[in-house]
Amino acid sequence: MAKLPQNVRPGGIATLSTRRGSNSATFRVRIEDITVDEVISVGQPTQGGKPVAFTRSEPVVMMVQTEGVKVTIQGEFVKTETDDDLVMILIKVLGVETEQRRAFHRLPIRIEVTSAWYWKGRGNPVAAGIQVGSPATVNAHDVDFDETDPDDGHHDKPAHVPAHVVAPAPTPAASAFLTLGPRPPAPGAGVTPPPAPKAQPVAEVKEPEKPKLDENAVEGIWVQLDDVEMCDYSGGGIAFVTHRPLPLSTWMSATYPLPVDMGPITVTGQVRSMRRRSVEGKNRTYIVGIQYTKLERSDQDRVVRSIFKYELEKARKASGL
Repeated sequence: MAKLPQNVRPGGIATLSTRRGSNSATFRVRIEDITVDEVISVGQPTQGGKPVAFTRSEPVVMMVQTEGVKVTIQGEFVKTETDDDLVMILIKVLGVETEQRRAFHRLPIRIEVTSAWYWKGRGNPVAAGIQVGSPATVNAHDVDFDETDPDDGHHDKPAHVPAHVVAPAPTPAASAFLTLGPRPPAPGAGVTPPPAPKAQPVAEVKEPEKPKLDENAVEGIWVQLDDVEMCDYSGGGIAFVTHRPLPLSTWMSATYPLPVDMGPITVTGQVRSMRRRSVEGKNRTYIVGIQYTKLERSDQDRVVRSIFKYELEKARKASGL
């Protein structure tokens, strides 16, 4: 559940915004009450002297300016109540944004991921526009990316084939210059032997310079993960269970179905956490946490709405309604 900051409290003034199709409206409202389950009660706004009606589960956005900090609250209309002739609308808090930081409610749920891919290489494939399914980039197999775990059966490190080396010819031994034939005559007395030839300078052999790696280069390939199951998700990220250990900051792309028949969604993000589950034997699994890095606002709203609708449906079934 998204928690409201302490500076958002009853008596504060907020702006309430709605969007219906291509039309949007903003109203100034007063916060009357905040319940423990993060439901905000505000006075019913009016337009043209008439009260504004809301439909159930209609998304709304509240902006609260307090103590120099602007708080953005993503919510959903729940119902209308009347208390001492004061008509109030109740808004369920779904997400909170304070100073560009979001706190989303995470929904623990088991969902089989339709497809999951990780970027095996260097650089940012999202910024470079390298989509899932693209062929490997240049020198992709030279990237040193070892996600091997000694306790599992996966070995995915690129194999480097050793270069073929030709051994130099051995230097002839001194005995190789000895012959069994007659020796040349020794120089006679008073005869000056010819001068020995001058030794030629040995040319210095320089090793070829290794090409410098471009730190901004994007090299690698998208690799598909098998048997991936999501264990929770939110408007800010997902966590899933996999047999593959993945280093932090690894780029990920995943497609999974939203509950309550809200269709599939594709998200892109980076690994922010990974921990190994305590499972005996070689079939170890890992819980990997992904933070979204590229998610349209409309898709994020759809994720938040699916969470709320799922919990609402779950509460109705539990109460027998």
